[in-house]
Amino acid sequence: MKIISTRELRNETKTYFELAEKERVAVKRGKKFVNFVVTDEPDSQFFSEDWIKEFLAIPEKYRCNPFDISPSGDMYWADKRNIKQLKNRLSKPAESNPITASTPEELKSVLDSL
Repeated sequence: MKIISTRELRNETKTYFELAEKERVAVKRGKKFVNFVVTDEPDSQFFSEDWIKEFLAIPEKYRCNPFDISPSGDMYWADKRNIKQLKNRLSKPAESNPITASTPEELKSVLDSL
């Protein structure tokens, strides 16, 4: 893997794009890295090994594609139990009476009582 600076990328863009077709290239920006990914499919999605390990840690019967629910692919949405729990919470009306306050003094009183 080749790690380069942003200055090197600016000066030799074509060189590093061509190199990325042969090996991994990462640009270091401060403490973070930007990895080049060369593909013929612009809609392809790439996952880190940690993401895959976390996904496979969910029991198979509870796994689902998180991208079907959220474009972020957040791991929360990969577990059917989380989705079921959230749907249950959203379908039940609030079990307590709402508290209202129409003046700043009432609001302060309500907040102080919590």
